[in-house]
Amino acid sequence: MLNRLLKFGLLSMVGAALALPLAASAEAATVQAMAAEAPATPAAATAPAAGAAAVAGPEQKPVVRRAKSAPKVNRDPQVYLFRGLANVFSLGMDDMSKELRAQGVQNEVLNHANWPRIAAEITAKYKADPKGTRPIILIGHSLGANAVLVMSQQLVRNGVPVDLVVTFDPTTSGPITPGVRRYLNLYQSNNGWSSALDVPAGAGKRVVNSDVRKRTDIKAQLSHFDIDKNRVLHQQVVAEIVRLTGARPKQPKLQPKVQPKTGTM
Repeated sequence: MLNRLLKFGLLSMVGAALALPLAASAEAATVQAMAAEAPATPAAATAPAAGAAAVAGPEQKPVVRRAKSAPKVNRDPQVYLFRGLANVFSLGMDDMSKELRAQGVQNEVLNHANWPRIAAEITAKYKADPKGTRPIILIGHSLGANAVLVMSQQLVRNGVPVDLVVTFDPTTSGPITPGVRRYLNLYQSNNGWSSALDVPAGAGKRVVNSDVRKRTDIKAQLSHFDIDKNRVLHQQVVAEIVRLTGARPKQPKLQPKVQPKTGTM
């Protein structure tokens, strides 16, 4: 019995001695496993990059680019006035020409028979400089009014747009051309010579028929031979042409004041 107790105690002591290194090695293995499973932290993340301040340059200022402005167009408005029969019954066109020049609008007065030549000249100018040759404005009285209606049609056929056609008592009702932006027909329905222009479908806003007989701003009784000379109608037409051309009245040159000489006694 004593021998068995001695053997059991001896085995217990040996087992305890052997268990200590095994536990230590197991703990070490566990630590190694945990270290292996943890994500590696790169050294660059924990320490600032060497020389970073040296790489970064000075602060760059934003570059501001200015938008290019459109080139200025030198405009040469085409304004023509045409007299009627025999070139002597429409001197109101000459008066209006002077009024336009006083407002800074260059123009030319011609006989109605000259319209083909003028149409060819305007066409050539427009083909050479479409933006500069604008606006194109045609005014006429009696047969001169008939001429600008046909002339504007010819210009549109040539590919030239017409901005304004003004007719004083035309003896015809057309033609009305789609390529003309605006017609202003100043006529008197009871003088036995003229009538309103025909207005094609859809062209109502482009064609204005103004019957002078029905206007309250014109007091005098007009005829076919003096409607082109009426001051109220001139003011209306000149104002519209000045607006289209953007002209400015010519300023008179101021003469320097001469100081009187003061004498000495």
